[in-house]
Amino acid sequence: MPSIVDHLLAFALIVALPTYATVTYRTFVRKVSTDPGVRVREYWSTVRLQWVLVVVTLALWAMAGRAASTLGLWLPMTIRSAAGLVITALVLGLLAAQAKMIGRLDENGREKLRAQLGRASPLLPTTDAEHRVFRALAVTAGICEEILFRGYLIWYLGSFIHPWLAMAVSAIVFGLGHLYQGKSGVVKTGVVGLLMGALYLGTGSLVWPMIIHAAVDLQGGAVGRAVLENAPSFPRREEAAT
Repeated sequence: MPSIVDHLLAFALIVALPTYATVTYRTFVRKVSTDPGVRVREYWSTVRLQWVLVVVTLALWAMAGRAASTLGLWLPMTIRSAAGLVITALVLGLLAAQAKMIGRLDENGREKLRAQLGRASPLLPTTDAEHRVFRALAVTAGICEEILFRGYLIWYLGSFIHPWLAMAVSAIVFGLGHLYQGKSGVVKTGVVGLLMGALYLGTGSLVWPMIIHAAVDLQGGAVGRAVLENAPSFPRREEAAT
């Protein structure tokens, strides 16, 4: 059963982290048009925060004597793992095909894609230097967010409710954690949370969700680098405030 420390960590993931993200994002948006280094600092700040949370989680897990497999940190040699491999390969193939399509877009197509980025666009890299650091952020998010929001939070919630219901609740929490991206951002990330959670529970391993999550974020960074270089890199103040 969860301990007092588990309750505190769950509170941090469910309440404190989304609140912190929303507050800091407002400050970030105000600075992004005038401070050329703010994106790189924001990326590194997020990388550090996520790894600190994961180290704390793993330390708590080890001190409680819990098996790594219970957190999804293993790769069983089973039919379920083979299914995870196939699904992951298919998703990576789709992402590769999408990348080729984006590379062939003309300016009109890039403009349409820029419009679809919405309030997430200020976070995406617009220079090679930003893109290099964003790759580290994408890999970090793929590993850390899966450990925190799929492995740990599903385990925590699953101590009180059915694991599949816990997965759905964790996906909602994950989506609300991206409230700073607007309603569409909440819906998109919530759906991603559902899919990654289903893949985790279906295969019993976080390896496949980690790979897909990192790949999706890497693709997002590549899209931002491709379409935002010569475009406004932040929403107008009145848009950001809505």
